[in-house]
Amino acid sequence: MKYAYYPGCTIFGSGLEYQISTLAAAKELGLELVDMPDWNCCGASSSPSHGHDLTLALQARNIAIAEEMGLDILTICNECYNNLAHAAILFNENQSKKDEINSLIRDTGHQVKGTVKVRHLLDVVLHDIGPEALEKLVRRRLTGLRLAPYHGCLALRPPEIAIDSAENPTSMNQVLEVLGAEVVPFDKFTAACCGSSVLLTQEDVALRLSYNILKGAKDAGADAVVTMCPLCHLNLDFKQKRMQKKFETELGVPIIYFTQIIGLVLGLSSKELGLSKNLTSTKKVVKFVESLPFST
Repeated sequence: MKYAYYPGCTIFGSGLEYQISTLAAAKELGLELVDMPDWNCCGASSSPSHGHDLTLALQARNIAIAEEMGLDILTICNECYNNLAHAAILFNENQSKKDEINSLIRDTGHQVKGTVKVRHLLDVVLHDIGPEALEKLVRRRLTGLRLAPYHGCLALRPPEIAIDSAENPTSMNQVLEVLGAEVVPFDKFTAACCGSSVLLTQEDVALRLSYNILKGAKDAGADAVVTMCPLCHLNLDFKQKRMQKKFETELGVPIIYFTQIIGLVLGLSSKELGLSKNLTSTKKVVKFVESLPFST
């Protein structure tokens, strides 16, 4: 299984452990992630303020690069996925808009055709690898570990690009259950917005939204929250101490990427998965997992 790998900008800064664990886990899972040469930022949530066509032009250049590679795009960021997937569908269905955007990127030396699909890594793990094949790779089952699956919102909305139900997603649940973990009751928060898009402009709103998610996980008895997006992870992990001070509540909830959890059950070490880079300590979770026996 081979894909054009679009990492996105965040993983070279605050999301570095996501990049580290993705590459390590992908190798064990048999996924070949081919770096896209000279890719550009997807524009995240800021480019639309400068015009919708700018956002589409940013996606078009990346999609054209993947088309030249002859591969579908795989990304690990929900916001990147949302922008790229929306554009890919538009270019496939709307010839006039595709022509318009191609005129904007002509000087880059690339032209988009609208022939590739955009995939999120979680969707690839669940549907391309599949539960049965994944279970065969598990070296130690997560028996006794209680996890809260947090999907976030941008890979679930709008419906035409959603990898799962916007209201009741279960993709992460299915993966975690295959790994042997207990998925705690978390339906109310699993697809809730963490507020990352308003963190800089309305911090109080973002902190409240993220706090609700963490409080829900803690009340459900979760040992950790498992994420699939570096922006969600940043809000829940980096801002956790700020939330504790603001809401006068002790949280201490580890925030772990699903790639890190997968890597642990495949027998990779915490160092190989960048778990020391998570800001809220993951030591208790790592110690517990590493104490579990390997499957025979």
